Amino acid sequence: MKINRSAIKQNAKNIISSTKPNPILVGLAYLGIITILQILAENVSGVSQMSANMMEQMLLGNMNYVPEIPHIGVSGGSIVIAIFVMILMMDTGYVIYCMNACQFRKAGFGNLFDGFAVFFKVLWLNILMVIFIYLWSLLLIIPGIVAAYRYRMALYIMLENPNLSAFECIRASKKMMYGHKGELFVLDLSLIGWRLLTIFPFVIIWVAPYTAITYVNYYLALRDMPTPKFEREI
Repeated sequence: MKINRSAIKQNAKNIISSTKPNPILVGLAYLGIITILQILAENVSGVSQMSANMMEQMLLGNMNYVPEIPHIGVSGGSIVIAIFVMILMMDTGYVIYCMNACQFRKAGFGNLFDGFAVFFKVLWLNILMVIFIYLWSLLLIIPGIVAAYRYRMALYIMLENPNLSAFECIRASKKMMYGHKGELFVLDLSLIGWRLLTIFPFVIIWVAPYTAITYVNYYLALRDMPTPKFEREI
């Protein structure tokens, strides 16, 4: 049984137009916070200064310029890691908001910070997925990509089932995605056009909630389908 891509996309548009507070406004707040955190990370790590120096040398015509890799101390490195963890929690919070909106539950700006309530579980889940995907990638790039698709539903499962461990969420995602990895890949391809348009700032304000809600709709449709009996190992 296949999931109707057109239906879940149209449903995403309906949710954007009918949900209060509007997903575009919540997405704008989310993008604003993420942008500030990214700027902080770049300044602390020295990446922004390195980029500015490279641009200056290019404008001066110095094509032989070799950028100096910025040195980050222990404290600076700790701050950068902390910022990226905060970005991960904000990403999780926006997913929580979208899941609430898609299921007609109370959704609001406060959801953006709800990811911190499951801080350690989400962090551990992401660490495990990175490890598993990396190990599969050691075989060849294709097994790594397949593994990434296999675990795509793990976060949604964890947020809906906080009693499950990270390993259990990964296994549940693997089982849920059996026979649907290619389908999700096609859904990704169908959204590439929107993602390319995000080079224009005003477009990303629409694309962020549209794609996030579309993927939540896909998860919900997948969740409500019959579960296959066959299950592979991680």
